[in-house]
Amino acid sequence: MKTTNQPARSSFRQHGMTLLEVVMALAVFSIAALALVGTINKIADVATDSQKFLEVEQTLESLIDEYGKSPQIREMEEEIKAGADGVSYRVVIEQVKDLKNQEGRFLQDTFHIRAFARWNDGGGPTEITAETLRYAGAFLPVN
Repeated sequence: MKTTNQPARSSFRQHGMTLLEVVMALAVFSIAALALVGTINKIADVATDSQKFLEVEQTLESLIDEYGKSPQIREMEEEIKAGADGVSYRVVIEQVKDLKNQEGRFLQDTFHIRAFARWNDGGGPTEITAETLRYAGAFLPVN
């Protein structure tokens, strides 16, 4: 009879060891899954921030084009209140003084156009700027 008890006890230990291995594997898998979910959330946050940054850059470019192509460009400063996206804009146009070309001649009627965007991204205020130089007569109608 002793021989019949030995295989039963051995198979019981084998089943117990298999259950322990399954529990350990589930624990390792759970930890890896949690790390993966955290990484996916970070990627989603970065993608959202990147999309907003791109939209703000495109708006700055549009503002510079809009103000720079005005036939009657002049010195000014204008604030554009924050909209639904929470971004406020400011456009500053200043006449450039003492700007010379390579030959040393003064370039008159040249304006420095700067557009600023400011918003709060949760970690504090963020501001980006775009700028260009424009000649006042560049977009006048040809007669």
